[in-house]
Amino acid sequence: MTQYRGIATMEDGQFPLTVGLDDDKLSLVSGEVSLGEWPAGAYLVVDLGEGTFVIEAEESSIPFQPEDPGGFARGLVRETSTEVDEASEPTIAQSPPPKPATVAGFYTLVLVTAALGIWAFLSLL
Repeated sequence: MTQYRGIATMEDGQFPLTVGLDDDKLSLVSGEVSLGEWPAGAYLVVDLGEGTFVIEAEESSIPFQPEDPGGFARGLVRETSTEVDEASEPTIAQSPPPKPATVAGFYTLVLVTAALGIWAFLSLL
């Protein structure tokens, strides 16, 4: 479990908070007191910008300012991306080959454009 230290702000003031992130859970600890542990999907972390995040779980919202906001944001992305099943990776299909009429039209346009370019060049001489 990766841990991120920071400050939580509540109505009665600020207190130190350590957020633990794992593949399948989030835990909150202040000092020696565990504030709770939630499985993946039972919590939400919202990035408010400027290094402040809001952790929402069980109808509670805790504003959290980690010591390393960038590291915490990367940890959130890493933890949520490991939850994606490898089998759910999108597959890239190849497009069908162009129809013969499309290929013929393309080369006709190339020849007409080249002929017009040569004609325009010769008219300048």
